[in-house]
Amino acid sequence: MNLLSRFGGRVWDPWREIGQLQNEMSRLLTGARAFNTGGAREFPPVNLYVKEHEVLLTLELAGIDPETVEITVTGDAVTISGDRPAEVPQQGQNFHRRERFAGQFQRTVQLPFEVDSHKTEATYDRGVLCVRLGRPESQKPKKVVVKTA
Repeated sequence: MNLLSRFGGRVWDPWREIGQLQNEMSRLLTGARAFNTGGAREFPPVNLYVKEHEVLLTLELAGIDPETVEITVTGDAVTISGDRPAEVPQQGQNFHRRERFAGQFQRTVQLPFEVDSHKTEATYDRGVLCVRLGRPESQKPKKVVVKTA
């Protein structure tokens, strides 16, 4: 058996093999970044739900006075900003681990369509801020009836 038949009629090229390995590693690492649990994250974490007549944005804001939170709506984006005071250890205590974010924050979330800023309301319950953003009539889906001849 000669080398050409062993490699499917191709001459073995180590550089091609290295290139294929690099492509495969790049693909694997790109997928791993999507599931990365370490490192810096945007604060506060958000969930965005789209309904027929509104968009619902929920944010985790535990430990933050809701009266200090500012919400700004512009077209198809909403910006949430505020400040979480730093925890100060009591006399004789030191931090062993410190993972919770403290300080000023600002988070802008791009929405899937423009919203009506006049139809926006926010509620705060048990550390979760819920922002309901109304969808203007011009942005609502329209059902089209098919006419027959």
